Amino acid sequence: MSDGDRPTIHVVAAFTTDAQGRILMVRKHGSEVFMQPGGKPEPGEEAVGALVRELEEELEVRVDPDELASWGRFEADAANEPDHHLVADVFALRLDGEVVAAAEIAEARWFTREEAHALGDRLAPLAGRMLELPEVRTHFRPARFAAIETERLRLRLMTLADVDAVHSYQSREDVCEYMLFEPRTREEVADRVEHWARADRIGSESDYLQLALERREDGAMLGHLYLRVKSLDALTAELGWTLHPDFQGAGYATEGATALIRWVFDRLGLRRVIADLDPRNEASIALCRRLGMRQEAHFRQDVWFRGAWADTGIFAVLSDEFGG
Repeated sequence: MSDGDRPTIHVVAAFTTDAQGRILMVRKHGSEVFMQPGGKPEPGEEAVGALVRELEEELEVRVDPDELASWGRFEADAANEPDHHLVADVFALRLDGEVVAAAEIAEARWFTREEAHALGDRLAPLAGRMLELPEVRTHFRPARFAAIETERLRLRLMTLADVDAVHSYQSREDVCEYMLFEPRTREEVADRVEHWARADRIGSESDYLQLALERREDGAMLGHLYLRVKSLDALTAELGWTLHPDFQGAGYATEGATALIRWVFDRLGLRRVIADLDPRNEASIALCRRLGMRQEAHFRQDVWFRGAWADTGIFAVLSDEFGG
């Protein structure tokens, strides 16, 4: 029987680990199978809200939704419903301390990875799939961005009040020379800033932030920094920057990017930051080197750029070598 011919069960689940890297799994009354805590969303209930509710009901723990890192949607055979297909929205959670088995849960236990694998047929199919994912994924810590302050700068979320400032440099030919877009109209900038202003959390792969680079002494917006989670399996983020030419040459980009890289390593638990740039952009290359990044690759004619093939340079720095 194919998956399409079987009844489908939709659930939310938490791949929960502690400081020692142990994995929390639960067993329901009347079953010998261990699985991730979680359950079925109620009609109209969002996945995150459903998981927060299920964790409180099953384990008597209150979880901040911002502590849940989305790993995406996975499929497997259902553990306790024969001939059913399971579709699960899985989130990673760091949880330390003991938990209480409640509601339909008969047992909640912490397992090492070796102990979990040793469960054999008593390990739910979805739990087995989660164990196949790279263990380093659990090092990632989701976060909602507030602000970062340095000696001269404030890194903050964008607002609609920033549209004119962003347009003042994204409309310039010299600023867009090495960008993947042409100079933008005010309407185009306003549309993008509206979306950027809503991006305030790093909680899954491909999540991003577009952060205003504001001078503290007078509130002037100098430019912005870009941050995106490129890979959870490689614990890698991508960093970018744009500064208005009037504010270049004063070390603002270096100061802001240094603070953001430190936040990536210390707060998110990632281990590698890269910059993807045009090798002709000497100013950005110089900034990479000031940040302690080294060139890792030079791809020849790998991107179609404004009517011709262009190269791409990759610079990177690891958490254990970053001096910022």
